[in-house]
Amino acid sequence: MDTENNVEQTNLQPAQAANPPQETLDAVIAQYSSLTREELTQELKNLLNANDFEQMRLRIPLIRNAFSALPKPQPEEPTVSEEETQNAEAQNAEPVEQVQRDTVEEEFFKLYALYKEKRQQYLQAEEEKKQENLSKKKSLLEELKQLLESEKSLKEIYDDFNAIQEKWKNVGNVPHSEVNNLWESYHFLIEKFYEKVKINRELRDLDMKKNLEEKLILCEKAEELLLSEDINNSFQMLQEYHKAWKEIGPVPSDKNDEVWERFKKASDDINARRKEYYEKRSSEYEENYKLKQALVEQAEEINSHQRTKLSDWNKDGELMSQLVEKWKTVGPVLRQYSEDIWNKFKAQKDGFFEARKEAFAQNKKIEEDNYSKKVSICERAEQIVKRTDFDQATKELKALQEDWKKIGYVRKSLSDQIWLRFRAACDEFFKLKSEAYMQTHQEVEQNISKKEALIEELKQYQFTEDKVQNVEALKDFQKRWFEVGFTPKQERTKLQKQWDDIISENKTKLQISAAEIAQGHSRFLQNLDLTAGSAKKSLKQRIAALEKQIDSVENNLEFLASSKNAEILKKEFENKINRLKEEKNELFKCLKDLNEPKQKATLQQEQPTQTEAVEQDKNIKSEENN
Repeated sequence: MDTENNVEQTNLQPAQAANPPQETLDAVIAQYSSLTREELTQELKNLLNANDFEQMRLRIPLIRNAFSALPKPQPEEPTVSEEETQNAEAQNAEPVEQVQRDTVEEEFFKLYALYKEKRQQYLQAEEEKKQENLSKKKSLLEELKQLLESEKSLKEIYDDFNAIQEKWKNVGNVPHSEVNNLWESYHFLIEKFYEKVKINRELRDLDMKKNLEEKLILCEKAEELLLSEDINNSFQMLQEYHKAWKEIGPVPSDKNDEVWERFKKASDDINARRKEYYEKRSSEYEENYKLKQALVEQAEEINSHQRTKLSDWNKDGELMSQLVEKWKTVGPVLRQYSEDIWNKFKAQKDGFFEARKEAFAQNKKIEEDNYSKKVSICERAEQIVKRTDFDQATKELKALQEDWKKIGYVRKSLSDQIWLRFRAACDEFFKLKSEAYMQTHQEVEQNISKKEALIEELKQYQFTEDKVQNVEALKDFQKRWFEVGFTPKQERTKLQKQWDDIISENKTKLQISAAEIAQGHSRFLQNLDLTAGSAKKSLKQRIAALEKQIDSVENNLEFLASSKNAEILKKEFENKINRLKEEKNELFKCLKDLNEPKQKATLQQEQPTQTEAVEQDKNIKSEENN
């Protein structure tokens, strides 16, 4: 280590004391000792660009020491072209040799020269600041002299005196050659001040008591430094405490020796601990060497592994990275061993990562193809989400899921992202499919409620003595009952029985025949045909739609056989199929009524014949069977 670096490392102490570092000196040294020449050059450049002189002053000398400790690269065997060799032989000259240049070292010391220039500028600015502080303190001495000649009241003089003292404490460093002269002049004038104003003994004792309290606080702070684990920082802080001690005035004479001995003892203990610490470092360097030897052996063991797949490279890569991190945490070793042990470890590390890089390059194209396939599947799945033919769309989406499983490896950083995209499309499709089913389920519930309301309304209805009016009322009720949409078979059977019982009871009570009700039903169908115009076509379209929907639900039922909640969903779809079939049968019944000749649907006589009534009953039964 050169003299210049020793000076820089010594100057590092006050800055650390003024602003305790986040890292210990040993940690910083260990960090830089693990870097390469190129990394140290870049670190030097970063510090210069940051333009933080305190950080430059603390770290750049350490960087230079670490750089100087690293071996210079061995020059490669110079290569000379055949043509140059022939020319040299023809002219009987010496063979041409290429000049090897250490460009890293050139760049490093260029940057270091720039730092020295910045340091010189900084020191010059500091010296100018000290000269400015010297002028300020001389000015304060003049103010103190004028105060001694002042005729102000005692309180005013004392207040001015305190203000001058406070200003004196706040002034920064002055040139070293002027420190003692200023100090002697300052204390001489202070003593003259006490004589001039003839402060009474009680006030002087109070001031000394205050000084004693401040010095006791410094004693406590110095003793606390003994508990700190950062030896260098403790030493720097102690220098600041000594500086503050000098700024404090006199204390009572009976306490002066006692408080000084206490402060001196803490200082001596800190200095002794620091000396012991540096003596201990040499043994720690030897221990660090043993630790680094063990890391080299572990790296050699990793490189001996046989690897057949990428996961093996990843596993060993993680182990090698852990060794690199451990190497950074191990402190420095003796300089004569530093180059050799680092070259051994670096050779193992670089050899592994170069081989792994080659293995990964071979596999990269395969991964890219797999990723492209998965992107294509995602795009197709996102198109399926927009469709409403759930049976066919479900089959296609299931096929895409099977195709996804067959695609090979994609690295995790892309695999997770593309999987979330594909899963989102699948989730969105089944969500829309479930919502469509729930909407149908809600319509069924509403139809049940409508029929229950009609039953209750029929129960509460007040018939009159007018039979024609009563028949019309029953026709209206029958029409409204018929207009209610699909209900499940179980619910429909129960509700239909309640409805038939009430209708039957009212027909008996009101003496209304079945033929009269049938006439009303036929007229309703006739009106439906007249108002709708294309009722038959509408019924056929609806029946075809129901058949298609039944096929779709049956296909979905097969798909759900392997899902997580298969039994619950399977039962719900089976119920839905039954409801759709019941609705289809009801529509067949309506269609059959519409296909009857209009002369049968329109009653030409007031009472239907017995044969027509029987025929109507057969038709109804036939429709129910269908």
